[in-house]
Amino acid sequence: METKMTDKKVTAAIVTYNRLALLKESLAAVLNQTDYLSHVIVVNNKSDDGTKEYLATISDPRVLVYNSPENLGGAGGFNQAVRLFMEQLDDDYVWLMDDDTMVEPDALKYLVDFMDEHQHVGFVNSVVRWGARNGNPSWMNVPAPRVFTWQTALNYDNPGIEVVNSTFVSVMFSRAMVNKVGLPQKEYFIWGDDMEFTNRIADVDRGYTVVKSVAVHKSKENSMPGDIIREKDDSRLWRYRYEFRNRVLTARRISKREMRLVAWGALRYELPRVLLKRNIKFRWQKAGMIINGVFKGLAFNPEIEYVNGKPKEPIRSINALLRAYQLANPDERMTLDRELEIIDTYQLDDLRGKTAKADQFIADYKKDYQNK
Repeated sequence: METKMTDKKVTAAIVTYNRLALLKESLAAVLNQTDYLSHVIVVNNKSDDGTKEYLATISDPRVLVYNSPENLGGAGGFNQAVRLFMEQLDDDYVWLMDDDTMVEPDALKYLVDFMDEHQHVGFVNSVVRWGARNGNPSWMNVPAPRVFTWQTALNYDNPGIEVVNSTFVSVMFSRAMVNKVGLPQKEYFIWGDDMEFTNRIADVDRGYTVVKSVAVHKSKENSMPGDIIREKDDSRLWRYRYEFRNRVLTARRISKREMRLVAWGALRYELPRVLLKRNIKFRWQKAGMIINGVFKGLAFNPEIEYVNGKPKEPIRSINALLRAYQLANPDERMTLDRELEIIDTYQLDDLRGKTAKADQFIADYKKDYQNK
């Protein structure tokens, strides 16, 4: 089937810090896209390796440069990039990536085509390989599929796998979606902001990995995300101070139950292994980071920023919708097919008046939204 071109326009956004050689390669790959690219925002996180001077030489009118007066971290950089996209440009979609992301020439084309041809798509991302196009998957950029239901979109010529989150290594979403869910959480500083943000989107609409869209991640190592047990690089150790704190808030944004499971899991699984396994480097530092991070995370809850003001009514949440439906129909045996039908056809207010528990849940949900 021949793909039908649309008139959609896309802003790419790259956040960079002291990786000039990689930035040059990444920017060249983005500017070499075959379709849809309109602008490129480069957020320079106060690099001191000549990045600012190099960016000043770029004459391509599509490139907009923001030289931050301070290092905002990856999270702050992406927050700033999306804000600039919303406030200074009028393109339809924003496409985020790190400075060590090398996108294939048609990566953007497949993302936009999939978004345009399918309904209920909140974000799309690329398949991410490590080091080279034919390399292994980049393990830190493998998104979580929606359990069991991910195959529902594999019937098209341009297939996608449904996922519930994504890293900021070639992920795209719309201007309208930012108005719904707000900006990435800049207070994370580093690690986890991408998962929390795309979790937010996937609770409103579905996310997909578009299998024909490919990006190469030229990270230093092909490591697992947040693997403090096997971490041996002392230059990366400081990041785990943020990892565990941020992980707890990401879980809280899903549910209080999920937050308790994540916090307890870190203390019950990772902490004992750091303390008791043989040949663990930086053992006591790591143990302190896990404990401090988890307990800081329990109190860490910065507000979500909205460029055009927070919506007056809560945006439909898939998690809240399914919970309210269960309370409204406590005797119904739920199946995955039924869950998909509920997501496609129900709104939260459709479940009012069924049971007192459902009514109370809906009222509490809306009250909590207004108080945040």
